[in-house]
Amino acid sequence: MAPVLTGRRARWAPWLGLAASLTAVFMQLLDATIVNVALPSIAVDLDATVSMQLLTVTVYTLAFACSLITAARVGDILGRRVVFLGALTVFVLASVACGLAQTDTALVGSRAVQGLAAGSMSAQTFALIAGSFPKRAHPKVFGIYGATMGMATVCGPLAGGLLIDWDLAGLGWRLVFLVNLPIGLAALVVGWLFLVDAKPPGRRRLDPIGAVASAVGLFLLVFPLAEGRERGWPAPLVVMLCAAVPVLVGFVVYEWWLGRRGGDPVVDVRLFLDRAFSRGALLAFAFFGTLTSLVFTISLTLQFGFGFSPLRAGLTTLPWAVGTGAAAVVSALVYRRIGNLVLPLGMGLFAGSLVLLSALLQHEGTDPRWLVLAGPLLVGGAGMGLFVAPLQSAILASVRPANAGSVSGLLPTVQQVGSSIGLAVIGVVFFNLVAGQAPTAVDEQRPGLVAQLRADGVPEPYLTRAADTFVDCAREQLGSSSPMRVPEHCTRTPGGDGTLDPNTQRMADGAVAAATQSTRAAAGEAFLQAERRVLWTIGGVAVVVGALSLTLPRRNRLVGDEESDAVDPGAQEWMDDPERVTTGSVTTGPVTTTGQPTTGR
Repeated sequence: MAPVLTGRRARWAPWLGLAASLTAVFMQLLDATIVNVALPSIAVDLDATVSMQLLTVTVYTLAFACSLITAARVGDILGRRVVFLGALTVFVLASVACGLAQTDTALVGSRAVQGLAAGSMSAQTFALIAGSFPKRAHPKVFGIYGATMGMATVCGPLAGGLLIDWDLAGLGWRLVFLVNLPIGLAALVVGWLFLVDAKPPGRRRLDPIGAVASAVGLFLLVFPLAEGRERGWPAPLVVMLCAAVPVLVGFVVYEWWLGRRGGDPVVDVRLFLDRAFSRGALLAFAFFGTLTSLVFTISLTLQFGFGFSPLRAGLTTLPWAVGTGAAAVVSALVYRRIGNLVLPLGMGLFAGSLVLLSALLQHEGTDPRWLVLAGPLLVGGAGMGLFVAPLQSAILASVRPANAGSVSGLLPTVQQVGSSIGLAVIGVVFFNLVAGQAPTAVDEQRPGLVAQLRADGVPEPYLTRAADTFVDCAREQLGSSSPMRVPEHCTRTPGGDGTLDPNTQRMADGAVAAATQSTRAAAGEAFLQAERRVLWTIGGVAVVVGALSLTLPRRNRLVGDEESDAVDPGAQEWMDDPERVTTGSVTTGPVTTTGQPTTGR
């Protein structure tokens, strides 16, 4: 049982509980992107295929999304504080398992457990925070929450680069996961001491059919998208992808039927009849799906394409994180001034920065200068901050008051499902774009390679043969399902058995070195052009998201004005007599079918 909070300790309890919650949020979202910058090192150390690399990223967000729905209901039944702390413990242990993994299969398995634990934590966070503060403080508190989400998403590459470059005790990429141990333990201690509970009154029931159907449907959808290209789209994966449609449709129909007959569905799909929520859910789905995908492709382009070190790749994206954080801090003020218009403003800045970034990359080539990219990245980050931080407030303020609590619980699920699906889709699209650009990029490098070989004294009869070998190998590599891996038959050095005389061996080694350099240049150009197309595509999605945000209704005055001073019962109890409140005894007000406290009556 948690200790009793008295005096100043009780007064600071909500903010310390918030700190523990936001630390968990930061770790959850950071681990969704931080691994991107570690993929090259993981690929080399564990000999991971592109498929396993994609799964290392995708399985986390997939498990995260699949666990959110069920975990929210488990929190209703057992208490959200208990579930949060238990999930945080599992998350820390799974992070250690990731850091100690010796095979790519073990890493993917540990990442799946890590994602399940992260989703279970996330399902409790909103209710825990809402139950700790009066409603008049919610815009400020959830503005901080939104800023944390945005910062964590874009800080992954920088944090990963710093940790890998630090290489403490020779751990390399493993530090990306092991760093969660001290941070997670600190959050556990603070959370145990200061988090208030948010268990709703009354008995709630688990919906096992809905929980299983949602998890199975998402798995059938995302797994083939992540694995299909690497495996050549075998029949079982195609069948899985096709089967996802009836399973997910069946899930929706069952949840609708269960809700209509007075049951307790894990997702009240009738919420989507609220036009404000359905539009807001589409906004969240599209934005978070493209954002996670963008971070993934940029990390691959900077490292695999341009040959940047993890640290340089992280520092390149630093202005992005700075812009996100700075804009998120002021987003609440902007939102109060111009309302929902802050959303299209943010998306306009974001889309414009991506188009400008594409043009600058075309001009700079495969070795772009930091200062040239810093401007558009800073502006793009600012646009993200202006959009992410107030998004949930804008949606909650425009839905019907009776639905506000349910909406607040369902939005994180929508965001994570969007991230999972978006990442799987963009993984297929991006590598197909690289393969499509490969022939042109390789052909452009052939004349330079021939000139270099001629300058190195390679006899004319061998020039054509050497150039043809380069073209074949480079095209095979960049057009394969693993464009970062050199085909085995292209790694053999002529004369490796000692049969060539020293002079011929020297020329052979020089030819191999020149071909390797030309392949690197071709890869850089192929990745560059593929990334430019991704930037334009995501920029277009951002424009659509910005336009769609204009359709959100104006702020609901029942939520924004009449209830601005309303206080959750648990928070009011703490405010009236903080010395009586223990961290395990405070409950929030009425809870809807998703298990989240309502913000309207």
